[in-house]
Amino acid sequence: MAEPNKQQIGDGSDSYGAAAQNAAKAAKQATKTGKEVAKQAAAKGAEATANAAAATVKASVEGGKAVAEIAAGTASGGPWGAIISAAWAMRHTLFKILVCICLCVVFLIVLIVELPGILINRALGLDGSQPTEQVTIVTVFETVTDVISNIIDLGYDSSMAQVETLIADGGYDYELSMNALVNHAQSSAGYDVAYIMSAYSTSVDQLSATQTDLEAKLTGVSGNMFPVTSVEKENEVITPVTYYTYKPVTMTVVTRIVQTGTINGVPQYRYETAEKTYYVQDEEKTSDVAIEVDAYTAVTVTLPVYSGGSISGTRTATYYQSAGKQTLTPTKEIVKYLECTIHPFDNTVITSAFGLDLNANYNEYNTTYGEVIDSRAQALKMTLYGTSANGSAVPLTDTELIAFLARQNCSETRKHIVKTGLSLVGKVPYFWGGKSAAGWNDEWNTPKLVTAAGSTTSGTIRPFGLDCSGFTDWTYKTAVGVSLYGGTWSQWDESYAISASEFLPGDLGFLMDADGQGWNHVLIFAGYGEDGSRKWVHSEGGIGVHLNTPSYEGRLALRRPKNVDFEQEVGSSAYGEPLYSLQVNVTHYCACTKCCGPNAQGITASGKRVAVGMVAMSSHYPFGTQIMINGIMYTVEDRGGSGIENDIGRVDIYVPDHNEALRMGRYDTTAYIYRIGR
Repeated sequence: MAEPNKQQIGDGSDSYGAAAQNAAKAAKQATKTGKEVAKQAAAKGAEATANAAAATVKASVEGGKAVAEIAAGTASGGPWGAIISAAWAMRHTLFKILVCICLCVVFLIVLIVELPGILINRALGLDGSQPTEQVTIVTVFETVTDVISNIIDLGYDSSMAQVETLIADGGYDYELSMNALVNHAQSSAGYDVAYIMSAYSTSVDQLSATQTDLEAKLTGVSGNMFPVTSVEKENEVITPVTYYTYKPVTMTVVTRIVQTGTINGVPQYRYETAEKTYYVQDEEKTSDVAIEVDAYTAVTVTLPVYSGGSISGTRTATYYQSAGKQTLTPTKEIVKYLECTIHPFDNTVITSAFGLDLNANYNEYNTTYGEVIDSRAQALKMTLYGTSANGSAVPLTDTELIAFLARQNCSETRKHIVKTGLSLVGKVPYFWGGKSAAGWNDEWNTPKLVTAAGSTTSGTIRPFGLDCSGFTDWTYKTAVGVSLYGGTWSQWDESYAISASEFLPGDLGFLMDADGQGWNHVLIFAGYGEDGSRKWVHSEGGIGVHLNTPSYEGRLALRRPKNVDFEQEVGSSAYGEPLYSLQVNVTHYCACTKCCGPNAQGITASGKRVAVGMVAMSSHYPFGTQIMINGIMYTVEDRGGSGIENDIGRVDIYVPDHNEALRMGRYDTTAYIYRIGR
């Protein structure tokens, strides 16, 4: 969870999110006294701030990046009374900023930029809606974020449908084609909500921005959000031969029937029998290579039918008899399949959706649309979070990612783990206490309150993302379905020491804190760069997920996660097919007295000491039952109170730390039962 090298403005006592809410509240108060007057004031204020923004954006960039940081939190829009309210809410931070200015700079370029019009219009009711007391900049942002993420989900679904169509229309082998799918979009959506909102608002000159129009324009280009490319390939498919083994059976058979006369017109027979050995089919087997096997032919056998201890008639049955040897040869066929690649989110689709030329001059000012959009996006982030940093690293291109992985000499599973981690570079910010389920999380980059204690960001609103241990856990869960759990200390316990000569991509590095009392940062070794330097991927304060060679590399303790098969086939599962699925309500507990009562001793109901990977469930499920939740396999080793015992859909997952149990929370999901009991 550690956050080394933090880049922060202010501390936990200042909340830019609260300032934004106060600004919206002040503006809404104006609407209550006269909506039409408020609209006119907002229009004039927005026009003025737009002009000021356009005129000063380029100057601020040329004047130095420090100005943008100094001006964090001053961004606003709408009625000037709202701006004053926001400034007053941030008076303590502004005082600190002014002290820094007096000490560090000769003059200040005042930077005033407006928020994207879609947020202001919704919050103030300028889009025709009636604002309510509960509507703030933050709540509107969350609503619009949901709209955008849903449309982008449609874009992803469209790309998957395109893959299906390409396979079907070309007559390609479906299974081979889907197994060959390279899906760069599966674990990372790769879009910036703030940028999308800012681009849209700029394209319609702010005041005419509406959610409906935004939704319509994005939906119109959804099919181009995740580009699909394909290459035809072929593969030799072997159809294995099927054969049976046979086992002998000895039985009484009728060898001869002789008529001995008639009684009352009914023929009478004498039956001669003998003990003979035949064969019956035993096991079905297959072979994908030529094989010599025993041959058998079917024969019809006459068997006696007894009545009262004597033979009263006969019946026939089919058995087999030996027929020497035969050679079976599998058939071979050249099958064509399609190797499709779904590429990461294509940001150029945004300019297409809104009809933008990023290099064109913005009105009459000496700046471009691209610069104005970037400035507004940063202003939005600063107003929401108090910082514009949401992952300052630059995402890797497909070419860079492929080239990097190709240089690594390790198993495909290790490459898959590294690829999964690298998919978040530059896309996910650092968030103290940030943890996430496997796969892309649409809540990343949206405003969330930092609830974990122990950081200067605690109690403030920040763009949601992952901390260092959350990132390593997410990577392993997403790539191979194995959770590393908890914070750095838990991950230390879930790994073991290795030497530098054993070190391979996918292994972990742990950094000791400054006082030498514990491990406060964890990284994933990504491999070697083009220059031979060792590269690490990790989530770091002020930067987010990024790839680099840290200055402290020489101090890292090298370790390897337990319970991970680094040689398994990528995408394979050792568990086979589940027995059935069920809807479950998931909670989390640790072995402390708060969770387990005053007599807690860390021993499960099955008699085992609690450990990561154990869950408590109703006695409906015997000890040893295996259940998969969010791609992670757990074993039932504990029970619970009446709330668990009386609910067969309740699962309580053990985690090593009480705070971790609180952070993981409670949720509903689909689980899969793979084994009942031991």
